[in-house]
Order: sequence, then C-alpha cells, then structure tokens
Amino acid sequence: MNDKKGMHVYTGLWAIIAVAYGLWMSVFMRWDQYPYIVPTDADMALPSEAFIEKFDGMLYGPMYPNAAAFWLWVIGSTALLFLYAFFIRKILFAEKLSKATTVFCAVNLLAGCAFITWYGFLSFPAQFGNILTDVTASMLGLRYPWYFKIWGVLASLSIFTNTLYMYRKNNYRGKAGVVVTSLGCAAIFVTVNVPSAGLDLVMTARCLGHWATALIFAFLGAAGVVIFLFHKCREKDKKYIVATVIFVAVLALMLVLLVTVGKSAFIENLPMWVAYALLFIVNFTSFFDKNQKTDTASTAAEREKAVAK
Repeated sequence: MNDKKGMHVYTGLWAIIAVAYGLWMSVFMRWDQYPYIVPTDADMALPSEAFIEKFDGMLYGPMYPNAAAFWLWVIGSTALLFLYAFFIRKILFAEKLSKATTVFCAVNLLAGCAFITWYGFLSFPAQFGNILTDVTASMLGLRYPWYFKIWGVLASLSIFTNTLYMYRKNNYRGKAGVVVTSLGCAAIFVTVNVPSAGLDLVMTARCLGHWATALIFAFLGAAGVVIFLFHKCREKDKKYIVATVIFVAVLALMLVLLVTVGKSAFIENLPMWVAYALLFIVNFTSFFDKNQKTDTASTAAEREKAVAK
C-alpha cells in the first residue's frame, strides 16, 4: 500500500467513525435520560449496603447542565475524531518528524499520564470501598462526568499520537497496528458518554456498551504497541525483547488482578502507566536507538520498504 492509498484508507476509516459517533450522540444520546440523584449529608452517613443500593449506577447530578453544554461536547468531540486522520498524515506519513510534532506528542503524552494518575485518586464516598481496590475510573465518572470525558480524550489522544510517533520514528508502517490503534482509541469516546451503569443494570445495552468499548480501548490500544514490539523482536533486538516481555507481563498481571482483587482505577492504570513509560523511552530518548536510523535520516527507499512490510 503506497502512501497516498494508505492515507485515503485511514481517512475513510476515521470519517466513518466520526460520522457514526456524531449521529449516535445527536440522535440517541440526546434523548437518553441517565438516572441521577444528589446525595445529602444524611445519605453520606448511610451504611455501605444502604448507600450502594441507593446510589450504585447513579450520576451525582445531571450529566449536562444544559442543552448548550451537550451540543458543544458533541460538536467538539466529533471534530476531534475527524482530526485523527490529520494526525496520521502529519505523523505517520510525514517526510520527517518536525520539532513541532515532537513537542506536541511529548506534551500530550505527559499530560495524559499526569491526568489519568490524578483522576484515579479523586475522592469518592467511602461506602463504595477502598479507592485502590474498589473504585473504578467509570465509577469516578458518576461523580465527575466532565473529568471522565477529559480522561478518555487525553488517554485516547496521547496513546494514539505517540503510537504513531513510535511507528514513524522507527520507519514502521504496519497497517494492522494503525487500524487496531484507531479502533481502540475511538472506542473510548463511547465509554465516557455512557458511565458505569451499576450492578442492577449489568445486562443492559448501556452497561454492555460501556464495558465493551472500555475493553476494546484497553486491548486494541495495547495491541497497537504489542504489534510493534513483536516486529522489533523479529529483528532480534534484545532491548525490545526485554521490553516486550515486561509489557506483556504487566498486561497479564492486570488480568490476574481483575480476577483476584477486582477492578479499580489503580489496577486499570497499571498498563497505562507502563505504556506511557515505554512510549516515552522509545519516542523521546535514545535508549532504543542503537544501530538504527531515525526518521530524520530516512530516505524515500527506506519508507517504501517499511510500507511493504
């Protein structure tokens, strides 16, 4: 697939995603009345079981203060999804990585890491359990719906752009990696619009949609990184082999913790922290650069060879 044809394919993919998302938000979510209730001081003093029975799956206030806030979010988030194709063009298909692109990717990587870390430790009613083992990112979204949206946007944008940067820096154009990363980073936009529905609503379209898109983001976002790591392992690069073992081990550890301990924002953040650390080291340090050419020295022939892989 040459550059022009590949760019057309990716632009078409993101156009379909953005249009589908915009229609879903405008036609369906506009009329979706998500249940909410504002806790009183007396509610906050309730025992755990009574509190959870009353508030599990409930927003702590309306999701949108007014119609203007809703439409601003719909227009802004849809426009951002259209921009993802632009990011592919400016990062993956760039003649060379510019200083502006490097700064942009580094800033949103650091911003994403800082925000998801801060968000994961926001206050939450003690009746739901320990913040480290019981409260999830989506549960926090019930109390902080706009922070939850920012969490999703920054996580998606930082992982997407920096995965592309990693590919471009190493002259790698794996189509499968770009597609799965695109689908994963798009999925989180659905997740943040449908917060945790609570235990009583598990088998509902709302909750299944929330869980499904959250898992798609987690696994396909990680898959884009893993595909690249496996590519480097085939080149018998020892540093990348070690990095691959560590990254896959962390993913396996997260699954074990989800089964044995339960889901929580802290456990959910583990693979994100490792992914951020890996992307930072690969993209913005020379640790993995030994015996390889960076994009600044790449030639047209090298890029064509990378496309063919």
